[in-house]
Amino acid sequence: MSTTPVSTTPVSTAVSAARVGWAALVVVVAALHLGSGWQGFTASLVFAGAAVVAFGCLPLLRWRRMPSGLVAFSLVASALVGGYWVARDTAVDSADPLPVLLDLVPRLLTAARPAPATPELLAPGALLVFGVSLVVVLAVAGRGRSLVAPVGGAAVLYTCTALLTAGRADRFGLVAVGLVALAAAGWLVVDRVEAGGRGRVLSGLPAVPVAVVAALAVVLPSGDAFEPRELVEPPVGDLGVASPLPQLASWANLGDTELFRVRGPERAVRLVALSDYSGAAWRAASLYGPIGAVAEPDLPPGARVDETEVEITVGELGGRWLPTVGRPTAVTLAGAMVDPDSGSLVLREELTPGLSYRVRGVVDVPDDTDLLDAAVPTNAGRYLELPGLPYSLAEYARQIVQNARSPYERAVAIEQVVKQGRTPDAQAPVGSSYARLERFLFGGAGEPGANAGTAEQFASAFAVLARAVGLPTRVVVGFQPADGEERVVRGSDATAWPEVYFAGWGWVPFDPVSGVSSGGSSAARKREVLDRLASVTATPTSTPLSAPPLLVTPSSPVAARATPAGSQRWIGHAVLGGVPVLILLVLGSARLARRGRLRAGGATGAWAYVLDGLLLAGRTPPADRTAPDIAAGLGSGPAVELARLAEHAAFAPRTPGEIPGADERGRTSAWWLAKQVRGGLRRGVPWYRRVFWAVDPRPLWRR
Repeated sequence: MSTTPVSTTPVSTAVSAARVGWAALVVVVAALHLGSGWQGFTASLVFAGAAVVAFGCLPLLRWRRMPSGLVAFSLVASALVGGYWVARDTAVDSADPLPVLLDLVPRLLTAARPAPATPELLAPGALLVFGVSLVVVLAVAGRGRSLVAPVGGAAVLYTCTALLTAGRADRFGLVAVGLVALAAAGWLVVDRVEAGGRGRVLSGLPAVPVAVVAALAVVLPSGDAFEPRELVEPPVGDLGVASPLPQLASWANLGDTELFRVRGPERAVRLVALSDYSGAAWRAASLYGPIGAVAEPDLPPGARVDETEVEITVGELGGRWLPTVGRPTAVTLAGAMVDPDSGSLVLREELTPGLSYRVRGVVDVPDDTDLLDAAVPTNAGRYLELPGLPYSLAEYARQIVQNARSPYERAVAIEQVVKQGRTPDAQAPVGSSYARLERFLFGGAGEPGANAGTAEQFASAFAVLARAVGLPTRVVVGFQPADGEERVVRGSDATAWPEVYFAGWGWVPFDPVSGVSSGGSSAARKREVLDRLASVTATPTSTPLSAPPLLVTPSSPVAARATPAGSQRWIGHAVLGGVPVLILLVLGSARLARRGRLRAGGATGAWAYVLDGLLLAGRTPPADRTAPDIAAGLGSGPAVELARLAEHAAFAPRTPGEIPGADERGRTSAWWLAKQVRGGLRRGVPWYRRVFWAVDPRPLWRR
């Protein structure tokens, strides 16, 4: 049996380059379009880069020393490790690799629209583009040389873009028509070149999808678009308004810029109250409705309230959150929506300078004596949630309040500890995740953000520690303007403070930055509590390396520092994420080494290579069957020829000193036959078994 090798001529190389280049262009255009689901042009550039990187891996996939399946599997595994590496620090419920990766898409679907171009939100899009591009590369550059795969990959990316943007990214279908036209042009050109300039039946085929996709792209956006965000619980309402807590630092940098003016009684101005904490960030409420047409708050107002009405004129505030006082009961703006639990007001459209409105609200104003023996409710689970609370924070909170006799005393003690020895700094790193709070509370000298932060870190640290000891708590973003009948609220007035709910008395503010908060209990009452706690609180003994720092009392100058556990967790996550990849690389290397030994064994080694393939395909023959019998059962000409060569090499008489399979020509021929047989066996197994074909360890133990 003779075979004619296919020579690689300049013409065939040009055809291959033209096909791959056209496929890359189609996928890159679709990847650029996918970036419209994110803010700015960063996402489009990142996604186009992911596609280019995937197509740049073509030489690796064609490397004959390593199976293309193993190379593709390694590339996908590396991409997943990269995605986990990017998103691990912002993971919500777990830092384990699998939950972090599975949470990428839900986190994207619960972000604002368009999504911020942050690394953790770009990760799912980049992984999608890389995976689709890799499949297209394998299909285009493989034996089948598919011309349909690039069009299918572009269709996948276009569909994901439409779902992510609810059809807004291509309202009139122009991008869809452009993609199909590009695909059709590529089909015509590549088809004609490969046919030697004569053209084939395929050249008329693109007219059908061009017409269909063009019609669908124009008709479908006019109907109700499918909304994948409805499949996950959003962190904000349908208005897509994000928490303004991270803006505190940027507002502080605005300095004297006028955000808005307020006329009326002197009260702290509230922007939003944040009750839901994920361990990574505070999230805004998810339900909004017109004032007077929504449900009662989940925690009722206190017994003593004060009603206040103010007039607000918007300046450079921006966003859609409306400044208010207390829980709003009336507002003069049409279209204003309120969250019944937090009292946060939002507009459907952006605030504009000069917008003026009046808002009336009620504020809880309990007396000092009311709070001293007040209890906390038993049905406040939402305001106690701390998913995955680190031991360091939980133990630190326990030590702070170990001698407090009431919920109010616990709150005062936490306020004092968070305040003491720490400095407000508008330039400190932002964030309110567990990792950021641990750095804020326990960081050593010289570490960025250690014992320094904006009001975001002070308020968040108080809230997390308070929740850890059973105090229902939330964080309020607002402003503390100067006194006067008409007050100008500037960027430097932006702040945040925590509030604790006491049964029967409502929400009471605390201020861990200065120790006194407008509307809270008096400084004299707090001093009485602190004096009593200082007189009975003993300094805790030293704790293990992973435990929190020593307890701060009002009489001690600064808190003792704990050894941060962040670096230990980081190493653990890196090891956990790399172990599966390491195992796959070891198995793949062992399989490659066995392949090399079998290839050096001549015809007998080539036949053993075929037997390995039968094992992987689930067709292991009985041990008593001969090579010709096995080859006859396969019904393959190359298998029969290889079995004959193997039997001759194993049993034919040899001259003294002759090495079986030493004939280089015979050895090459036998290996070529073995590869043909193995290829047929691999094509006959299901796709999910082909995925692990190159790393399956079973052949390593076959003799």
